[in-house]
This record gives sequence, structure tokens and C-alpha cells, in this order.
Amino acid sequence: MVSRLELAWTFFLIGLTSYGGPAIVAQIRQVVVLRKRWLTEGQFQDSVAFCQLIPGPIAVQTAAHIGWRLHRGLGALVTLVCYVAPAFLLMLGLAAAYFRFGGLPIMVALLKGMRAATVGIVVGSIVSMGAAALKDWRGVLIALAATAALLLRLNVVLVLAGAGLAGVLLLWRQSFGPAAALPATPRGDAAGDAPASAAPPRRSYGRTLAWVGVVLVLFVGGILLSGRLSPLYPRLGAVMVKVNLLAFGGGYTAVALMYEQVVVANSWLAPHEFIDGLALSQVTPGPVIVTATFIGYHRGGLLAAVFATVCVFLPSALLLVLAAPHLERLRRIGAVASSLRGLLAAFMAMLFYVLWQVGRAAIIDPFTLALTLGSIAALALKTNPAWIVAGAVVLALIFGR
Repeated sequence: MVSRLELAWTFFLIGLTSYGGPAIVAQIRQVVVLRKRWLTEGQFQDSVAFCQLIPGPIAVQTAAHIGWRLHRGLGALVTLVCYVAPAFLLMLGLAAAYFRFGGLPIMVALLKGMRAATVGIVVGSIVSMGAAALKDWRGVLIALAATAALLLRLNVVLVLAGAGLAGVLLLWRQSFGPAAALPATPRGDAAGDAPASAAPPRRSYGRTLAWVGVVLVLFVGGILLSGRLSPLYPRLGAVMVKVNLLAFGGGYTAVALMYEQVVVANSWLAPHEFIDGLALSQVTPGPVIVTATFIGYHRGGLLAAVFATVCVFLPSALLLVLAAPHLERLRRIGAVASSLRGLLAAFMAMLFYVLWQVGRAAIIDPFTLALTLGSIAALALKTNPAWIVAGAVVLALIFGR
């Protein structure tokens, strides 16, 4: 039996050393399946497939679901906190340095390189996601409709809801047929590889419901009462909860929604400040959605940074704990997976808008254009994003000052 202490330390180390979106999922597999043998290959693939059906960054949710498999709700909490902690702490230090020293000439040159590299990384994410979201005319049609709706400044929740419905209407039978949403994942043959569809005992699940209910009441109550500290907190909390619960797939879907909420809807950050926070998230390990820490720090210092980080991770983790026992049932609902394709198409529209905005802020001369193109090429060669940003920074410090 894996101890909670070993679980915590393992995912802290993964959080401290993992970069690169999908590469993080591969690193988690390397540790928990191949090296430590906590899960079989089939169990791990089931966890990844399940985490594609619920909101939140896939790597974060996969880590939490592995914790749930090993120690149920408490295991999910342990892995979530320990996996996110290194990125949060590093981002906190970087945000403090950014807002204190960002105007120095050397920092201006450094940020010039980071912005250009980040635009290249966003392009790479769009290409990667587009292969799944825009693979036929139906996905393209949904993305174009979402683009038009966003340009008309329609409510983003309504746009995403419409995209999900369009996915069901246009893609369900075409992609999945009337019966099954996703193909069954091959299971390992190791002893103890119990079917993921096995439901927990009624009493056990009732206890889970009770604990989740308590945490949810405390969480919602905390957001409401935070208004006594400052009117900022309830608004900040609501934005981060919305980002967390509406973003499906990789971390860049959350980034697209975060940009819309933070820069467009609330004007909390200028486009160049947002891309700076996004660039800093590339040089920290772990999830890119830790950009929320940067935003919180900018708005209200340390306490707001902690508050924003909790709000951008906790809601989907609670949803995971509630939904995890029903993995197989969710996999068999065709409307779920087809609506997710519709949502991803809408997120593609949002990402193109983000790319346009951050590109205008970052590409200001031939040098930054060259850095961006070089970053795209390096990403195509499977270079780690952190090394891409580091290389762009070095070149900017040498040639771009």
C-alpha cells in the first residue's frame, strides 16, 4: 500500500521537475506506472481518459485522480496540493520580482525575449489542439460561429454553452455513434487491476458526498465572506472559479478563458502584462494555469495570490472526487464527448483571439519576430518550452537591448 507521505513526496518532485503540458502526463506515467508500479498501464490510461471528460488542466486532474485511486478524497487533495505547490511558490517569487524590478533596463530586455517566445509557444499549442478540435468542417463551423459571437461581445458562458450544444447536434452520431462516447481503454493484466467502473459502497460514497459538501460550503462561504476584506476578492474568486469549471482539455483552454475574463472583461491586466505572466508560467514547472497566481499577486499581493490559486484549482478537484466512481458511465455517454469537441472548437476561437492580442504586444520589431519564429521552430522539434524561453531571454539580453 502506498503511504500518503510517499504519495505527497512523489508528486511534489513531479511538480518541481515537470514541464511541457502533455509531456507532464508522460512524466507522471513514467513514475507511477513504469518506475513505482502503483498503477497498471490500463488504469493509468483510464485516468487520463476520465480527466478529458471533466474541467480543469488534464495533467493536474490526472495527478488528482491517481491520488483518488490510491487514497480516495484525501489522496486527491494530497496530490493536488503537492503537485501545484512548487509552481505556486516559484511563481510567487517571480511575480514579486516582476512588479518590483520590471522597469529596469535589463528586465525590459529579458521580458522582450520572454514575450516573443511565449507567442511562439501559443502558436504551437493552437496547432496541437487544432488537430483534434478542427479536424473536419463541423469543428471549423463551430469555431467560426464562436469567433463571431466573441467579436459581438456575447457572454462567454453563453458562447461556450452554445458550442457544447452545437457539438452534440453536429458531432455526436458522426463521431461516436448513438451508443458510446469513447472507445474502451485496454486494461493491464496485473493482479488487482479492478474495473474502473466498479462503484464504491453506498456508505463510502455517502461519506464522500458529506465531505465534499462540507468543503464546498466552506469554499463558497469563504468567497462570499472575503468581500469584507475587499470587494476585489469575490470578483477575483468568481473569475477563477469560472475559468476552472469552463475550461476543458489542456491548460491553454484555461489561458484563453482567463485572458477573456482578466484582460477583456475586467481590464485587470494590460495585454503585455498578461503575456508576461504567461511567460513566467513557462519557466516555472507544473501547470500553465498557475498564471492565476501572477494575476492575484498583481491585484492584491500575497493573500490575493493564494486566494486566486485556490479558486482556480479547487472546484474541478471537488468535481473529480464526486465523479470518479462513475468513470465508466461517463465514458459511455456519447453526448459528453461530442459536446467536448464543440467546446474545444470554441476554445480554439478564443486562443486565436489571445494570439492576436499578445502577438501585437510582443512582436514589435524584426528581432522579436525572429525570436517568435525561432520559438515555433524549436517547439516543432519537441524542445522543452522552458528551454525555449531561456534561449529567447539570452538572445534578447545579448542582441535586443
